[in-house]
Amino acid sequence: MRRVLLGCSSATVFAAALALGSSASLAQSEELGARWGEGTDRRCNVVMDFRGEPVVQTTGEDPVIQRETFDCPERIAAVEPAAPPPAPLPESGQIYFEFDEYDLTPEARAALDDMIFDIKDRELGGIVAAGHADTAGPPDYNMDLSEKRANTVATELVRAGIPAQIITTEAYGETDLAVPTPDNTPEQANRRVVIDFEG
Repeated sequence: MRRVLLGCSSATVFAAALALGSSASLAQSEELGARWGEGTDRRCNVVMDFRGEPVVQTTGEDPVIQRETFDCPERIAAVEPAAPPPAPLPESGQIYFEFDEYDLTPEARAALDDMIFDIKDRELGGIVAAGHADTAGPPDYNMDLSEKRANTVATELVRAGIPAQIITTEAYGETDLAVPTPDNTPEQANRRVVIDFEG
């Protein structure tokens, strides 16, 4: 498509702009098209003066407008910037419990809240909450205790809006110790729930 240029050839117009003492610049932008209209009124490669007006050639007392035709560059549709990739899922988190307890301490609740903040509104394939106990007490009792700890964490996840259908609980009792200890040995590092996130 051809368009009409206001002024004369680029070199002549630019020379005229310098003769006028203006700070002219070659304008090839969407801004120019927006200012001067589109379609048949759109102008390309127009030299603008410091007032933002097209420069015209002068002869004698009257300005002279010469018309020449140039191809305007095709308008390119604005491309939306690509959305940043989602942050990676957090690694396994761990929540620790007091001796013979399955309620959350303030520190455990704060740690769980941080994990929930990181996964809220994320597409998750699943969450596994695995409960553990130390070796203090009978193995059957510790198995039940570790299950209650896992259920405590699962309940808090659901309360925070995580879909219950993607949460799985597991109980290991004292069979999978983080810190190996003899039997009947209290150890807080073993009184924990390990939370794994699956994408």
